[in-house]
Order: sequence, then structure tokens, then C-alpha cells
Amino acid sequence: MGPDFLKPIAPLGDKIQCLSFTKDYFYKNNISPEKSQILKIFTKFEDIPIQYMDQVHGNKLEIILSHSSLPIDETDSLFSSTSNLALGVLTADCLPIALSKKDGSEFAMLHAGWKGLLSGVIESTLTSFTKGCSDVSAWIGPSISQKNYEVGNDLYESFVNKDDESESNFKEKGYDKWLFSLHGEAKRILGKYNINVDLSSVCTFESESLFSYRRDQTENRILSIIWRNE
Repeated sequence: MGPDFLKPIAPLGDKIQCLSFTKDYFYKNNISPEKSQILKIFTKFEDIPIQYMDQVHGNKLEIILSHSSLPIDETDSLFSSTSNLALGVLTADCLPIALSKKDGSEFAMLHAGWKGLLSGVIESTLTSFTKGCSDVSAWIGPSISQKNYEVGNDLYESFVNKDDESESNFKEKGYDKWLFSLHGEAKRILGKYNINVDLSSVCTFESESLFSYRRDQTENRILSIIWRNE
């Protein structure tokens, strides 16, 4: 059996907690890891309510002031300054990205696949932090690694046409085929804002403790949450 959680090396902010739940946690606790069941059953962690979102691979952000039992419609980023309220994201190869002010006053959780990165989900979230993001820290959680993520030439061109520095996160594999680093691109974007990034090196495609859609076409999901204790 593997670990129950993956988490940043150090807290992202004062009193800020951040975890990614592995399949071992779900199975040990007899919780179904299937997406629809997580939303129905896994509503709290250590008595802290979890706010979910209806993820659509976009860049919409929602500011959360209080918990809702329903996922936030068509949203890929949650932002809050409320204590004892967890922001949750479900992934199975895409990036869970946690952000927090160093004093813990504001925090966010993002869902970012290639569509989210291209449409600017990171940038739209960073603009929500008051007084800028110079004291924001980030954790990029487990995702598919570059060597296991093959994409077409159309995706490569879309990224490079938007920002030619994106090319650093593509490796040519063959005719019209590229290997793309999701976490590398996310780290590059965050670096433009001088944000300190803690990066998980665990690959969802390779890890037996994590779910991967590209590997198994599964509806099971990894849950990542961030919250602030009072």
C-alpha cells in the first residue's frame, strides 16, 4: 500500500493545509473514488466542508464566501478567504494547483489541463489576490508527466502562437507529434509572476497509487483540497 496523501513539502501559508488523496486513502476508508460518488459522499474532511466545482476545462473563477452543497457551475478555479472551508478539485492527469498568500489570508484551488492553461486559468486566478501576488506560494500537485503525454501539432501551435516561450515545454516526438509538460508550463506561467512553486514529481500515469484517465479511461478521481484552520 502507498501513502494516503501527497502534499507540499512545506505549508503554502500560515495555517494553510493542502492534500491530494491517493487511491489508498479511498480504499482504506471504503469510499468510492468514482467522480459522481465523491461529490455525493465525500462532503467533509475532518469536519471541514469541501466546496466542489463543475469543472469544464475553462478559466472561470468563483469567489467562495460560504459552503454550498452543490458544485459551482462551469468553474475551474475557486478562491476564498474563509477559514474551515476546503476548496476541492478532482483530477486524473490534469493539474491540481493550490495557491496561498504566505500569511494564509487568501487561497485558491485550480483545475488546469491544457485547455485551462491555454485559456489563462492561472492568470485569471492570480488577479483575484488583493495587493498583487508577490507573496503568493503555489503547489502543483500530481499529474501526467511529459514523457507520457503525447499531443498533436495543433496544440503545440496554439501554445506557441500565444506565447513562444511555451516551446520550452514541448519535445518533438515525430511527425506532428509532441510530448507536452503540463506541470512545466504551469510552473513557467507562475514564474512570470515570481511565485515560489513546489512541484510534485509524481506521475499519475505511472503511479499505482493514483488514477489516470489516459491510462485507464477511468471515472475515478484524485481529490485535492486546500483550507485554512482558524
